[in-house]
Amino acid sequence: MLRAPFSSAFDPSEESEGSIDPLGLQPGYERLADRFLPAVTVRMGHPRFLTAMALGACVCDDWDTEAVAADGITPPWLVWEWFVVEAFVRAEESLSGIFGIPGIQKVQHALHNRRPVSATAYLKTPTAFGFTGVFRRLARGIGVLTDGGQLDDGGYELVIAWAKDQRLDGIMDASDGNGRAFRDRLRRAVGQGMEKGHTTYQPGDFWRDLARRLDPMTPGRNEKKVLLNRILSHAGHLEMVTPLKEALIAQGGVGAREEEAPFLRKLTGRAPRDLQQLLTAIDAYEAFGRSITDAFDGLRYCATSHGGAPVDAQDFSAMKAAKSALAALGPSLARIRSHPTLLDWERDQNSLAQSVDRFDGVRTTGDLFEAVLKHHEHVQREKPPNGKRPWFERAQRGKVVVRSGYTLAEPSETRAGYVHEYRVPTFSGFLADLGALP
Repeated sequence: MLRAPFSSAFDPSEESEGSIDPLGLQPGYERLADRFLPAVTVRMGHPRFLTAMALGACVCDDWDTEAVAADGITPPWLVWEWFVVEAFVRAEESLSGIFGIPGIQKVQHALHNRRPVSATAYLKTPTAFGFTGVFRRLARGIGVLTDGGQLDDGGYELVIAWAKDQRLDGIMDASDGNGRAFRDRLRRAVGQGMEKGHTTYQPGDFWRDLARRLDPMTPGRNEKKVLLNRILSHAGHLEMVTPLKEALIAQGGVGAREEEAPFLRKLTGRAPRDLQQLLTAIDAYEAFGRSITDAFDGLRYCATSHGGAPVDAQDFSAMKAAKSALAALGPSLARIRSHPTLLDWERDQNSLAQSVDRFDGVRTTGDLFEAVLKHHEHVQREKPPNGKRPWFERAQRGKVVVRSGYTLAEPSETRAGYVHEYRVPTFSGFLADLGALP
């Protein structure tokens, strides 16, 4: 099943003041998602980047873990990443596609301006947004890399399988053969990058060969087998991953976020007990999250549509979103309170129980207006290190004004889907890339 295109234009070094998670729903979502697929994140694209990381660990094993390039900040693994992404850009016409390659636009811009790839020309936070940063969690979780970035057992297995597909015998033990010559060539390039603090001139066949052998969309037969076995065995709990895999195969995959919620609801009915309990917890949590998110977005649109003039509970109550959010809120709170484990799982965090308590007395759209404002203000106030400003400013006589930068020019569409993505499209994409889907 084809996956939706992915682009990596976004590269923030940090988010602006309080612009993420205005209702404090993210931590609870992360904890539930980690119970499901702990080694996976929604930013992950093609799993073949794990092979690039494993090969990079093999290529860079001569350098000390504390070594940095001439720029004084770049470790060997990142110099390797620069060369890999530059190869994808220079040999773009020979790739199956460039969607899902983190950092690709930064490198395209650098080469367009005849600049080498360097710390200043690459992603500002490569440890989070480069392909190594994006996939490090999975690489560690399935035993491809150690916490220190060296090859783990799965990494050795993966490089050997890749080398077999590529006919590069000897790449691991540096014995004579094509594998040794290829590894030496890559090491020389990384060595030059370490000495200069940026990528260096390489002949055209170097870039084409590297790009072809690591094309994110064309893993080899043996490589696929190792990656698939590792992901299915270690990316999550087997009692959850196995029925998830079987359901995805039966459906032909889940390629879009809006398909995830109905897929998980359908899976719930035939899931083992532990998975069923988790999926019902997710559905209850997301029902609550959807109701307060729709109310919050409705208030943003209400304030925006009044041309910046202060709005109050009466203005908000006239909005369709206020009425639908109120209708959904009560049942969502009841589901959370009646769930056998959800509040127990969150007991040490206190956040969910407190959030439910803040909305427990809401009976009217006017109550909802004040409850969602107070909840948002509390969430912003508690953000580290010293709190963040709310998106709304309080005015006289119970009115509020939405701040510039947080307006909403169009009303949000009523959605049946989840506020958050529980990594199913990502996992489904792994199965598709590795030949497990029909």
